[in-house]
Amino acid sequence: MQESARVVSIEGSVATVQPLDIEVCIGCSNSECKKNGNLFRVANSRNFPIKPGSEVKIAAPVKNQLYQAIFAVGVPVAVSACFFIAARRYIPSVGEGGSVGIALAALVAAMILVYRIRKSVEADLPEIISVLEASPLDLSAEEAPGKTGNYQDSEPGDPGSGR
Repeated sequence: MQESARVVSIEGSVATVQPLDIEVCIGCSNSECKKNGNLFRVANSRNFPIKPGSEVKIAAPVKNQLYQAIFAVGVPVAVSACFFIAARRYIPSVGEGGSVGIALAALVAAMILVYRIRKSVEADLPEIISVLEASPLDLSAEEAPGKTGNYQDSEPGDPGSGR
């Protein structure tokens, strides 16, 4: 996940942001954020100089994505495989079809368990990886048009005025 967001508030090294482009959330599992464009929290571990209104680029650390994939997919598949092998070895009377049924039931149970555990544990926050240039709406008075040396605001004969 990598997307642009606008900082709404800051509390220490954690900022609350709102995504700017909801379309990039298509693959995200946080359906409430995707559906409503809700606010979410991100870490500012690199101590970027941000303020409310700043546009930032955020990303989930690769190690967190790897751990999540292993936990969400690997654990249920491993549990299912163990139940299949155990059913074949210790309950041979159920046959291959019964072993597959037991393995599928174990897979579903493990997926539900992983889901509940994951929802109860505080997830690692995505991180701010860069601060994007200020949008025209965020310009301060010093940077606003009319103070930039624009040729329309300069006197004839001024260097760079084009007149």
